[in-house]
Amino acid sequence: MLTFRPDNSPHMRKRVAILGVAAVLALGVLLLIPAGLALPPALGNYFFGPRLVRADVVVNQNGIRQYRLDQGRILRAQAGSILLREADGTVVTVPVAENADVVLRNGQHTTVAALRRSQVVITIREGGAPASEVRVRRSR
Repeated sequence: MLTFRPDNSPHMRKRVAILGVAAVLALGVLLLIPAGLALPPALGNYFFGPRLVRADVVVNQNGIRQYRLDQGRILRAQAGSILLREADGTVVTVPVAENADVVLRNGQHTTVAALRRSQVVITIREGGAPASEVRVRRSR
C-alpha cells in the first residue's frame, strides 16, 4: 500500500507558509471591498439621485462651464424664486429664470407659481444665472 508522506524540508515549509499568507491577504482584500471600498455601480444615480443635497459641477463643454444643483423641499415658491430647505437643514433662495423649464414627475410642464409647499425639487443653474430648470422629484 502506498502512503503519502509530506516533504518536511525547510524549503517546502517556507513555500506552504508563503502560500498561506497570500491566501489570507487575498481573502482580507475580498472581504474589505464589499464593505465600502467598492464604488456603487451607477455613479450618476448615486451622486445625483435622491441623496443629493447640493452640487457644483464643472464640465468641459466647448470651454469650462459650471453648474449649481440644489435639491430640497419647497418652503415657498413664487415667480422668480424658490425657497428650499435642503436635506442638511440649509435654507437657500434659488433665483429662477422667467422662462425656466419646470417639469413635474409625470413629464408635464408647469410654472414656478404652480409648485406647492413640501414638494421636493432639484434646481439647475449655470454659473451665477437664475435656474433654467426645475424638476419635481417628489410630492407630498
